[in-house]
Amino acid sequence: MIVQTRKTVTGTEYWDAKNKKVIVVPRGQKPDFEVAENPNSMIYGVDLAKGKDSTLINGEPVNTTPYGVNDGETSYQLNEMTIKELKSLAEQHEIEIPKDVTKRDDIAKHIFENWPAVDAE
Repeated sequence: MIVQTRKTVTGTEYWDAKNKKVIVVPRGQKPDFEVAENPNSMIYGVDLAKGKDSTLINGEPVNTTPYGVNDGETSYQLNEMTIKELKSLAEQHEIEIPKDVTKRDDIAKHIFENWPAVDAE
């Protein structure tokens, strides 16, 4: 299977999954091979509508950070939140995020591991 990966000033790049190599077709030329339009077998993708990374297996999204927390009133799915939302949530619950923790998944894990216990009534 060959899929288009990106367009550049010099041409269009395609990934040949069978031969494990990039094929570059110069700008203005058409590829002399068949291109898969909606590949369902890509391993990694980006959800452009949400602006978030998502891992795909057979075209189905898989959560990369399956962390959920609850403050007694509201439940939060950390894997569905942006970095800005995660930092805001951490601030609201007085969880300090170290400066070296910058990736969304790492921030979600840090919040999950440092989430204050909720008293059961």
